[in-house]
Amino acid sequence: MDENGLPSQEILRQLQDLLKEETGFNSGRIMGSMCTSPHLFAQRVYRKYVDKNLGDPGLFPATAQLETEVVRSLGSLLSNPSAVGNIVTGGTEANLLALWACVRSHSDRRESEVLVPSSVHCSFEKIADLLGLRLVKVKLNEHFQVDVAEVRRKITSRTLALIGIAGTTGLGVLDPIYELSQLAQQNNLYLHVDAAFGGFVLPFLNGTPPFDFRLPGVSSITIDPHKMGLAPIPAGGILFRDRKLHRKLTWTVPYLSGGETSQTTFVGSRSGASVIAVWAMLKHFGKAGYRKIVGRCMKLTMELAREIDEIPELAVVVRPTINVIGVKSNGPDLVKIVQSLREMQWAVALFPRYMRIVIMPHVHKEHLNQFVQDLRQVVVDVN
Repeated sequence: MDENGLPSQEILRQLQDLLKEETGFNSGRIMGSMCTSPHLFAQRVYRKYVDKNLGDPGLFPATAQLETEVVRSLGSLLSNPSAVGNIVTGGTEANLLALWACVRSHSDRRESEVLVPSSVHCSFEKIADLLGLRLVKVKLNEHFQVDVAEVRRKITSRTLALIGIAGTTGLGVLDPIYELSQLAQQNNLYLHVDAAFGGFVLPFLNGTPPFDFRLPGVSSITIDPHKMGLAPIPAGGILFRDRKLHRKLTWTVPYLSGGETSQTTFVGSRSGASVIAVWAMLKHFGKAGYRKIVGRCMKLTMELAREIDEIPELAVVVRPTINVIGVKSNGPDLVKIVQSLREMQWAVALFPRYMRIVIMPHVHKEHLNQFVQDLRQVVVDVN
């Protein structure tokens, strides 16, 4: 830090120079991210209310009420208007709160285990370490879903919870949550559904198998408005089936300016602007608006999947469930393909056995046309 400050225009000039190499979402070349540019209206709302802090809800009671309304709306989307929860920093905190509530619901949790699909998000590794839990990974079936028969075999007296995923990080696959719900009920286990990405996609698709609170064994769900909900980061969401579970996370904070309060999140200070922006997005789009956004993304996803399958050296790993595509190689070095694409400023994600492409709202048909053209050339060059 310099002794004397700089004029704002000079700082803006420096920032522009320092950040000019970063690829923006509006370029359409970010094809591997599950986030997108927040909607312009959401950005306006966020900027206008950036001073709101839900860590002290006594100072911002109207903002706290808006959070209650947002949670009720998300609960309705996931088949439970009575759901309770919070808007949090993201999927990692939401998943942490789910398992934290589970842990605090059990007095004897020595050597407790959580059964998770091998496709589980990396956040659960962190969470298990924090909470002293042991993750037991379960293999996937031929459809890249968690193998329910294997889950059943691995349940023991030490099992505390089951995790199902509604839109896996790598392939966007929906686990058989119905069967997991049955296992949870039969064995008196906590079932958490990680729908961080799929939560704002699956409800707007026809023929989606039940994955939410319609299933009586589901205890909690993660859903992130800052992904397909088009809200600004940070805006994750954690929903609990009932208030009894949510109360397990209650911590009293006595010293705040707005008076003594209870907090049910891991972080203290929380962005009220995020909550207000999510509220604005839900009001602005409604179900019809989100259905249109998801429909356009899915149309482009299926078009791209067909184009990829027409390249002999490549293939789609599994037919897309949501707007996520896994691409495998039938010969050429996939690492080199991804490296070449990145050199051409295409931001794609690389997993151990496939490349991931996510068709977010910032991706348009002209971007896909250019991507396919470049992908075909890269495959020829690498091969």
